[in-house]
Amino acid sequence: MSPGIGNSVRLEEVGEPRPEDGSVAVRSLALGICGTDHDIVSGAYGSAPPGEARLVLGHESLGCVEAAPSDSGLVPGDLIVGIVRRPDPLPCPACAIGEWDMCRNGRYTERGIKQRHGYAAERFRIEPEFAVKIDRGLGLSGVLVEPTSIVVKAWDQVDYIGRRSRAFAPQRLLVTGAGPIGLLAALIGAQRGLEVHVFNRSAPQSQNRARPRARSCLSQR
Repeated sequence: MSPGIGNSVRLEEVGEPRPEDGSVAVRSLALGICGTDHDIVSGAYGSAPPGEARLVLGHESLGCVEAAPSDSGLVPGDLIVGIVRRPDPLPCPACAIGEWDMCRNGRYTERGIKQRHGYAAERFRIEPEFAVKIDRGLGLSGVLVEPTSIVVKAWDQVDYIGRRSRAFAPQRLLVTGAGPIGLLAALIGAQRGLEVHVFNRSAPQSQNRARPRARSCLSQR
């Protein structure tokens, strides 16, 4: 799509992923779509790589490794999820210690969002250090790893704040919004033993939803 131009998204042919995108070659299995993608498609957000007019979308990924360096810790057939954000090459204090999501100067880049093509292609390349190997038993549910990581980081902040008071002992959780992030937050709250309440407002939606198909990579080994 053309960032900044609403409803410019389209399906089109793209070339093979560039070697400079990373040494690990991956075949896409599944892709998540969230509110960030909606904002980008509406033209409200997003930016293409420098010197390019269009951006390949997709930041919630699941892929099967097709080729990887021998020292990468990955082998063909592994399932991976791609990390979205890349730190500022001249890191701010947060990026310097690996806390890229807390970047203070905004000079980070993000796959499928900001100045880097995303994972919404049949194949993509990624750097080994930004590829998260996941258990094969997760299957297609592995595409939820990236949005779940967002929720886990939010819970980490709750814990950090809570440790400031010895009286902090939450018993109930209110989640506002029953989208994917809200439901994942509710799930983790239930795992923590909290009494969970979810508040949501939404318009009726069609019950006809396409079901994803598992590809052969999920049945290998």
